This record gives sequence, structure tokens and C-alpha cells, in this order.
Amino acid sequence: MNFKALTSMAFMALAITACKKDEEVAPTNNGGTGTPTTASVKLSYSFVNGATAFDPDTSVIHSAGRTVRITKLKFYAHDFHLTDDADVTVGEFHDKIVLVDALNGSNQFDLGTMAPEHVHNVELAFGLDSASSYGYPDQVAAPAPLNESDMTWAWSTSAGRIFIKLEGTMNDGSGDVPFQYHAIGAALDPLMGHYHIHQEVTAGSTFTIGLKLDLSTLVSNLALDNMYHNDGAQTQLLLANLVAATTPL
Repeated sequence: MNFKALTSMAFMALAITACKKDEEVAPTNNGGTGTPTTASVKLSYSFVNGATAFDPDTSVIHSAGRTVRITKLKFYAHDFHLTDDADVTVGEFHDKIVLVDALNGSNQFDLGTMAPEHVHNVELAFGLDSASSYGYPDQVAAPAPLNESDMTWAWSTSAGRIFIKLEGTMNDGSGDVPFQYHAIGAALDPLMGHYHIHQEVTAGSTFTIGLKLDLSTLVSNLALDNMYHNDGAQTQLLLANLVAATTPL
């Protein structure tokens, strides 16, 4: 065997040894064991109109018997907190903010990870805290989803971000009357929702917090007769309805 062939074989052996070494020391998930120790946590929101899936082309019936068409519904939620049967915290995602849009085909959000546990209760805040609402005066520089220009007051954060945006029309018997609810302002504090979701969360799985919002419950006792761009009685009622109209899947 000539010197050139010996050199080539030596190089190949060195390369194989290096590759095997890389494989042996390559990091793996969860401390290098390769066995998952946590579960992924997601939030999934769906929308219904009574007993059927929400269709923006189908009217929602108001408690007064009037027909309502919803053309926009967006709202913020944040500060997710998961507890077990003994009310012990098993997962918390306090810095996570989501923007739910009823007209989106999908409303699924990654929240983070948690250790395997039993989840009994899920708590979340509807709306925004003061720092998120009034912070980031440069709208473009705000982190998503706070950089959504449609959720600012006249495209400025000086008055705070809009917590909930509900728009549409209601037929008052003589025709369709438009309405707008832009819930915003210092008096509109976030409201907490508490939902019982019994689920054993195992390592390596994906735990999805499934919630649904009934639009007929949401609008049931709202006036829907004007523009409410404030933090008054009607927008506070809308926020309370949002909590009450949400239930676990």
C-alpha cells in the first residue's frame, strides 16, 4: 500500500472518530437524557353561537329578540395561572399576552412548558395590565401582540391600548344600526376568569387549554345602539360578559 493510500485511510479514520465523539457529547433535550421531562402548554380559543359554531355571516340573537351581526371581535388576555386540586401552582405564564380574534380561522397560542402534573383550574386575566396598556409609546417597537395598530386609540398609546374591540350591527326593527365597543381607559381593570379543566399532563405531551366563547351570551344584555369608546358602564359590562361567556371545551 503506497503512502498516499495510507494517508487517506488515516484521515478517514480521524474523521469517523471525530463524528462519533460529536455524537457522544452532542446535547440532548432535558439534561442530556433524551427523555422529555416537561409538557408543552397551549391555549386554543373557539367561538360558538349558541349550540353551533360561530359564522360571521349568520346573525346572533340578542336577548331582546333582535338580530345582531358581528363584524369584529378582538380581545387581549394574559397572566395564565394553573393549579391542581389542592390549589397549588403547577404552571404559570404571567408574562404571556395573547390577542384573540374571532374572525381568525385559528386562535391557538404557545404559552410555554410545565412539569407533569394534574391541572384542576386555569386562571387568566382578560384585558391588559397598566404597563402593557400604556407602555411602549412607539407602537412599532412594542412586542407582539401589543404592536397591533388596530388595538390602539387613534393609533396612539397615550390613552392606552384597547382591551376589547367589538363591532357590528343590530336590527332595531327598522333597519341595521351600527355599533362599536372600544373598551379602553384607566377605569377598565382586567378581570380574572377561572375555569375548571381536569387534565393529567404527562411529560412529552402537549396540554391544550381549550376554551370557547358563546357570542350570544357575550351580547345578550349589551345596548348595541351606539359607539362606546371608553371605560364606562357598557364597556365594563362587555368585559364582564367576556369572562362569563367563556367556558371550557
